[in-house]
Parts: sequence; structure tokens; C-alpha cells
Amino acid sequence: MQLSSLIARTPSACLIACAVATFAHAQQPRPTLDQILSRVEANTEQYKSTVPSFFCDEHITSQELHNSKLKHETTAEALFRVIRSTSSKDMLEESREVKTINDKPSSSKKLNMPISFSGGFSGALAKFLSVDRRECFDYQIDPSPASPGTEAFTFIAREATAKQPACVSIQPGTTGKFMVDSTSIQVIHIERAVPHPVGKDQTVLGTASVDFAPVTLNGTSFWLPSTVIAFTTETPKTNAFRFTAKYSNYHRFAASSTILPATSDSTQPQSR
Repeated sequence: MQLSSLIARTPSACLIACAVATFAHAQQPRPTLDQILSRVEANTEQYKSTVPSFFCDEHITSQELHNSKLKHETTAEALFRVIRSTSSKDMLEESREVKTINDKPSSSKKLNMPISFSGGFSGALAKFLSVDRRECFDYQIDPSPASPGTEAFTFIAREATAKQPACVSIQPGTTGKFMVDSTSIQVIHIERAVPHPVGKDQTVLGTASVDFAPVTLNGTSFWLPSTVIAFTTETPKTNAFRFTAKYSNYHRFAASSTILPATSDSTQPQSR
């Protein structure tokens, strides 16, 4: 009743203007695939050039499975570091310091486990979603329903550009999918699948995925991996392997130094 009275007292010109504004907002064109790719690539370049060196906690579970049943498992807790390379400003170097293996303290620098994976921080985006690699893939809008507030896309390696300098490191047959946050166009998930021959078994497929979430480092927000999963398919000749790593407790890495006062001759040990 109150709403009806308000509308009755509102000038018709205002009602028309409000209706036009609402209609115009509803009719805003959806960004094209090319526009979204350009935004994603710009975000990738910004990450590569601005993310500082940092460290975080890493929890690893590495498994070997046969007939979908667990055959062997290794768990580890580690301090994971991503350091900006001194040789190239856009290169990030990954390393880990193992703290425990299977819940037992360990100082081993080498982590033996059924399957391992690296590159989730340094190469997951740059290899598939960067300006340098645009020519290497065909990108499409994923027709399957996406989660609210997200957009999904697929990509497949182009055979025609496989020998181009930027594409020679892309394995033929590579396929993938990525999802972005509709507002920020930041990648929240990326996955890729490639042929992964094991010995003479050419039918094994290797899949890896990275989930991203916003992390604040010294007051600046970056979208960094929260979960990395890599696995290979099981075949009649080869067992399946699965690697899962979860990351948390991020901190910016800063080297520190201590300046000691100069030592005078009078403080040196006296000779006898």
C-alpha cells in the first residue's frame, strides 16, 4: 500500500528515466571471448611482474592406487617457498623444506613419494593463459553450466602452431579448462590434460589442476594457489597415481641482514 502511494506521487518523467536506466543496465553486452582472454592475460602478466617472494605451509598427500584401492601413500608437511629469480624479473623459483614425512620429523632434502608435481605457482597460468602463448591454443566458451559468479572456458593445443618458438614446449594433444571470477576476471581454477606415457604404456593420461584464492601479502591482494592436484589414469598395464597439495598461512619473504659495528685493532686478541 505504501509502495503504491509512493509510485502515485512520483513524476512520470522520473519513472521513465529510472526504467530506461534499469533496462540499459540489464542489456549491457557480455564481454567477448577475446576481451576476457585479454583481461586474463593482463592479470597473468601483473602476477608475473609484481608478486613478491613468499613462503607458505604445504600439506602433501601422494598416492599409488590399483583398481581404485590405495596401494601406497606418503604424506608430508613442508615449508614451501616461491622466490623471485635474480636472473629474470618474471621468473619464479619454487622450493620446499620438508618438516615431516608420514607424521615423523624429517630433515631430508629429498622427498620420495609415489608422484610429485611442480610448477603450480610459477607456470600454471603463464604456460596456458599469457600473451606469449595465445597463438598456441584454440579457446572456446565452455557450454556446460558454470557456478554462479563464474565463467568457464576450454582450450586445446593448435597443431598448426606446434612448431612456432612460443609453442614448442606445449605437448601435442594438450587440452584444458579454466574458470574465472565474473567480476575480477581472475582465474579461480585451471586444469590441463596431456598424454603421459609410462614406459611402453602409451595410453596413460596425465591431468593437473590448480585452484586459486585471494591472499594478502603486505597489504596487497594476489590470487595464489590454495590446492594443486595431479593424477594419472589407471590402465591394465599401469597403476594410477595421485598428488594433492594444499597451501595456507602465506607470508611475504624478506631477507634480513644485521650490520655489526666495525672492530677496532684494540679489541683484537693480543699476541704473546
